[in-house]
Amino acid sequence: MAVLAQEVTTVLCVADSSSSLSGKYFTISGMGSDFEQNDYHVWIDVGSASTEPSGLSSTGVEVNISADASAATVATAVNSALDALADFGSSRDTATLTVTNAVRGSVTDAANVDAGFTISTATDGTGTKNSNHKHPEDDMAWFIQDDHLAVVTTKGSSSTSVHSKLGDWKSIDESVIEGFLIHYMAEPNAVSAITDTPDIDNTLHSFLVDYVKCKLYMDRAGLLSLSDANASAVTMNLSSQHERKWKECLIKYGSKKRDKTGGARRIMPPDIR
Repeated sequence: MAVLAQEVTTVLCVADSSSSLSGKYFTISGMGSDFEQNDYHVWIDVGSASTEPSGLSSTGVEVNISADASAATVATAVNSALDALADFGSSRDTATLTVTNAVRGSVTDAANVDAGFTISTATDGTGTKNSNHKHPEDDMAWFIQDDHLAVVTTKGSSSTSVHSKLGDWKSIDESVIEGFLIHYMAEPNAVSAITDTPDIDNTLHSFLVDYVKCKLYMDRAGLLSLSDANASAVTMNLSSQHERKWKECLIKYGSKKRDKTGGARRIMPPDIR
């Protein structure tokens, strides 16, 4: 799996000279909590007399300064405007800003347009919301070994490389942001022979025997009812005993989802280190 990272941008601001920064701007993008990119244009309003750049689809972030503001003063104003947005965390050192995206993920790098700022990407954000596995049931599988959960895929190119060959099981070489949702659904295998093992949790096997004995003793009691009333009563009593054990099992284990059939479940391997 690729390591996810937050985008980190460095912005070196310049001083204003006779309203030279009026209406000038740079662009920067954040990653929202919904893992969708949010685009901004940060523009300078000098003395509340500037006009926001037009024709842009991004969200405007207004920065108010006075004419002839120093580079450090401009940086302070830009820092406050960016740090107030949920998508960023910003800090200042003299005229230099370090802007860190609040959410990890790949976004368009920030860029100066006409403000004269020096902008660079200190750390590229990595990770994307979109997955290459549109139908994971077709090419993905998972298994547990010790306390590790492994997710593998057959998806790949036609290369002969063991890491990308189509059809071979291998780890997934892409970022994972929103995690995995694993469903386990199954129908029990029918018991068709006396040698078959019931497809239920092993804990329930003995209680299944109680259920079968309950029904067998009940049938036997019915047959004896006409010929031997005492034997019929004893047999019915044995049937009731096994029925009671079976019902106790249902009460004890029925709500713990220990059976192997139906429903979704989570897998939480124990930490045995």
